[in-house]
Amino acid sequence: MVEAVSRRTRRTVAIAVVLVAASVGVLPAGHARAATVTVRQDFNGDGYGDLAVAAPNATVNGKAKAGYVAVLYGSANGLRGTARKVYTQASAGVPGTVEAGDRFGSDLVVADLDGDGYSDLQVSADAEQWEQGGIPRQGSRTVLWGGPGGFTSGKVRPAVGDGRYQSGSGTVTGDFDGDGHQDLLYDGRVEYGPFGRDGVPADVTGAELVDGDLQLVDVVAGDVDGDGITDVVTVARSYDADDEGDRGEHLNFLRGSRDGLRPLVVLRDAQGERIRPGYSLAIGDVNGDHREDIVMGGGRLRFLYGTANGPAGAPRSITQDTPGMPGVDEPEDMLGHDLAVGDVNGDGYGDVLAGDPYEDLGTLKQAGAFVVVPGGPDGPTGAGGRLLSQNSADVPGTAEKGDRFGERVHLVDGNGDGRSEPVVAAFAEDSYAGGVWVFRSGSTGVTAENSFAFGARTLGTVASGAWLGYRFPR
Repeated sequence: MVEAVSRRTRRTVAIAVVLVAASVGVLPAGHARAATVTVRQDFNGDGYGDLAVAAPNATVNGKAKAGYVAVLYGSANGLRGTARKVYTQASAGVPGTVEAGDRFGSDLVVADLDGDGYSDLQVSADAEQWEQGGIPRQGSRTVLWGGPGGFTSGKVRPAVGDGRYQSGSGTVTGDFDGDGHQDLLYDGRVEYGPFGRDGVPADVTGAELVDGDLQLVDVVAGDVDGDGITDVVTVARSYDADDEGDRGEHLNFLRGSRDGLRPLVVLRDAQGERIRPGYSLAIGDVNGDHREDIVMGGGRLRFLYGTANGPAGAPRSITQDTPGMPGVDEPEDMLGHDLAVGDVNGDGYGDVLAGDPYEDLGTLKQAGAFVVVPGGPDGPTGAGGRLLSQNSADVPGTAEKGDRFGERVHLVDGNGDGRSEPVVAAFAEDSYAGGVWVFRSGSTGVTAENSFAFGARTLGTVASGAWLGYRFPR
């Protein structure tokens, strides 16, 4: 006899056994493993994925660049523009005060920080001015606590140390010590969960994210070796370029363990050469081997596959000239300018959502597009790739010069069917008012049928210069 359980219980259990990288979508359906991360991106615990998106330059209560975060809640019918709410520092339960220039929403991080089964949202305001311990601070981190009604309360997290800058931008989340609680990693500081409602972590340690006197460029997290503990991949480069303009960018790998993150390893190919990253990074299981893979974008897509010993081999490449890929590879394109990985068609393999905001559509320069590239047993090959733009059938709106549609991309399972739906933003739309498009997924992949777009009119906010879509959660 199979015991019936509630939708919320089923959803919580399903997600509790799937390790999810902070910067990517959910792992392919059917690839659950004994892991440690609880509910992801379900703020009200109803079993459907919710969408958070920021407009950090929006005018709020007459205050320019005060910023807000909009949330569309999922349902059996998926994300809906009618089921939305806007959160500002003037919203009930949200601490702080609306002030010009704070840029509330400059960064977003989703994690169940307090371990209550509801996803929480850490919202950065990178220009907020405040004081703690007699020290002037710039930048704040506010946690909006998830619950049955969504976000009804929040807490400004305490400042860290004696430093002035506290924004938290670039934070990633995962379970870096495999204890079943979600942790945060920011600028070489690992904050271990569970977090108290005062915003204080259970423990804190340091982690060297770059080797030597190098600049940290990017950080992503995921289970690359398949052991159920979150690993970290970073991009580092020299502060100064050589005569050819090369800053020597390379990839680093930090393996998660029961003792936390191990020392970094510089990733090299079989010839001993450092592996050069692309413009952007994401992590997800694109070949179905129960280990997550590194995806690099920026003109072409490259894949470095995970093994039991971490990332290994030489990256494989796909361009728009690869057979099966739509479009034409052009020097000015930026395929993979932003990336997300998730199972869009429900076949058990992670698919790659690659933004291409500088794609020209006829005479329309930088109108933008995005491409979905299916995963498979050998990883993505380019076969079955699909490109969509505002000029595609059933996509709302009209492509215009400089929209940069696809500059931000994201994946959300808004209807709980195990398939991730693409969400695409163009924050340059309408002179930087911004806009967001929600697509549907089926067994054949992404579809524009029944897609919808939303902006300031839908949200009841000020459009001018808002930059809606500037940030999706990591």
